[in-house]
Order: sequence, then C-alpha cells, then structure tokens
Amino acid sequence: MDNAEIIRKVEEAWDSQDLDALDQYFGPEFDNSASAVPGLPPGLAGAKMAHQGVMQSFPDRKVHIEEIVADGDTVAVRTRITGTNQGGFPAFNVPANDAPIDIAAVSIYRFQDGRIVGHWGLNDALTLMMQMGAIPAPA
Repeated sequence: MDNAEIIRKVEEAWDSQDLDALDQYFGPEFDNSASAVPGLPPGLAGAKMAHQGVMQSFPDRKVHIEEIVADGDTVAVRTRITGTNQGGFPAFNVPANDAPIDIAAVSIYRFQDGRIVGHWGLNDALTLMMQMGAIPAPA
C-alpha cells in the first residue's frame, strides 16, 4: 500500500469512528505538535481525543478528499469537512444550533518506514466560526 492509500485509509477510519484501526498507520514517535489541540496529550492519543471532541459537536462529520499529492515520504491532502452542529462547540462558546458546516482543510503527513510520523494541518476556522454563528459574516 502506498503512502497516499494509507492516508485514504486513515481518513476512512476517522470517518467510521474506527479509532483502533489508526494504530497500524502511525509510528510511536508520531508528532502532531504543529497542529495539536492545546491541553491534550501529544501524538496519536491526543489526536484521538481531539477527534472525539469534534464528533460530540458534529456527529455527522464527514471528510471529503478533494486531492492527494504524494512525493516520497510526504503526502499532502486537501479536504472538505462537512457536518452539522448538533452538540455545540464549547471552544467558541456556541450552543448546538443545527448549523451546517462546510470548510476546507489541508494536511501534510510525513512518513518513515511506511508509517505516519509527522502531521501539520490547517483548517478554515474563520469560516467555521461564521457558519456556526460564533462571529458575524462580513456584510
């Protein structure tokens, strides 16, 4: 299985809530410190905790892979994340309001010996806040 296919399997595992399946794809030294949620443990354990929090807010969250580019031990993936605010979003002080979300995200993964050892990610948090009603959209 090539690195791009591993990323597809990882996204499928996140979407299907099969968090135990993720363990086979990540190295024990996995570093996501560049995009980790403050206050959570480092590595895959913290990523799983962050995901569980997101799923409480958006239980119908779905990642749509728009594009994957692989070059050696690096894979970049551009995604679209959709869902509905059914559980509130405490980080932005937003209650559950059934607001739909549809935002862009980009992740870059680094591989070593066929396993993910690094991740950097960025999502469109400004659009997310506007779609949830946490801040007003520009006039």
